[in-house]
Amino acid sequence: MTTSPAPDAHGPVAGTPLAEPGGLLPAGPTLSLASHRGPRHAVVTVDGAIDYHTAPQLLGHVSTPEMRDVPLLILDLARVDFCDSSALGAFVDVQRRRSDAGHRFALTGVQPEVRRILELTRLTTVLPLHATVEDALAAH
Repeated sequence: MTTSPAPDAHGPVAGTPLAEPGGLLPAGPTLSLASHRGPRHAVVTVDGAIDYHTAPQLLGHVSTPEMRDVPLLILDLARVDFCDSSALGAFVDVQRRRSDAGHRFALTGVQPEVRRILELTRLTTVLPLHATVEDALAAH
């Protein structure tokens, strides 16, 4: 995301997204996604808020053939401090698709704010949660 350098009486406030080059609309937020594969698993480390704007990016990343075909997919959410209903829908969609394909899925490093939302929606009974990636690997 491109931001202005400083507040200015003649320009945007610092932190306000500017338009994409050649575009009319402000640039949307993005997630930082880093993946690594093991022999029978993949870990996707997510950094940033998962919401209406970024959930499609996450779904696209975990739907690639190299992620889709791995026996165990782990989303490490240690750097995610916010998610909305779009994120919850994405988690359930990934869980359903992986289960239908005979593959497993787990969430790790869930922060208290995100855990609270998962508990309120009772998704903790549907989605496998583990404290760490190592715990998820040991459980599966």
